[in-house]
Amino acid sequence: MNLNSQDIGKLGEIAALFEVSAYPKPGNVHRTHDFDNMSYEDFLISSVCIRGHLEQVANKTSKYYPNLLNEIRIGENILGSVEDTNRLVNTNTNLGISLLFMPIGAACATLDNIDSIEYLASAVDILMRNTVVDDAIAFVKAIILSKAGGMDNKTSKYDVNNSNTINELKDNNINLYDLLKMSSKYDRISYELTNKLPVIFKVGFPTYSTLSNEYSLNDSAIETYLEILSTTNDTLISRKYGEEVSEDISKRAKEILDTTDIQTPERLESLNKFDEYLHENKYNPGTTADFTAASIFVSLIDKYSQSGL
Repeated sequence: MNLNSQDIGKLGEIAALFEVSAYPKPGNVHRTHDFDNMSYEDFLISSVCIRGHLEQVANKTSKYYPNLLNEIRIGENILGSVEDTNRLVNTNTNLGISLLFMPIGAACATLDNIDSIEYLASAVDILMRNTVVDDAIAFVKAIILSKAGGMDNKTSKYDVNNSNTINELKDNNINLYDLLKMSSKYDRISYELTNKLPVIFKVGFPTYSTLSNEYSLNDSAIETYLEILSTTNDTLISRKYGEEVSEDISKRAKEILDTTDIQTPERLESLNKFDEYLHENKYNPGTTADFTAASIFVSLIDKYSQSGL
């Protein structure tokens, strides 16, 4: 693969910027719609903060793969990304993206010129299984710092609100893969990272890669977002409002795909109405946005893996 760690960092930043800029992305912050507690500019800042840590994790992986996997420290870079963002933004804007991007960025550094992009999912699996206790501890600290829900109120043993959790992780030698495996029953990103990236590789990445060859990057990102939302109940919606609401939102996304065509006035009207409905009810498909960004990231890696930047 003709990409170095700096290239991987750049592509990750670009992917995050493409995702947040996609308009109109129903229910989420985009370039014409802020939330009360977070703005479009907050996400631009967080996209920039991801880049340096992607470079670091890719560089470490290129040095330590495959013999010293315990030295890569994916969790350290997830936490670092959240810390850097937290210094500039007052709300959680990139915990989910950082959790997805750091293993993917690290896995990119394991590929050589003869490897297909399809190997990336297996490389992520290898790296995640070989994380260490410090990775899990760093991730717990990132959740606490970002004030994001995750494992709290789901498993009392490693509840992030429990002051003994970090010591318990150490005592039981729980790595990041183990921790995410526990939460994978109710959290889609956890499931994604412990099951070889099914949403990204079966839905998001192929959708964006195909469409971006024919349509605008904006429309390709929106279509990818809708495809993911229509096939995968959003974790953030499920956690806040229940599975019934989450399933209804997925059905609404599918109806838009089934009844309107990309780049038509009818599609734009449907997107705007869906966006208005979600915002009025404070339904925020944030996990879908994270999956969309990660899918764009993988597509960009695939596109430039042979030519380089």
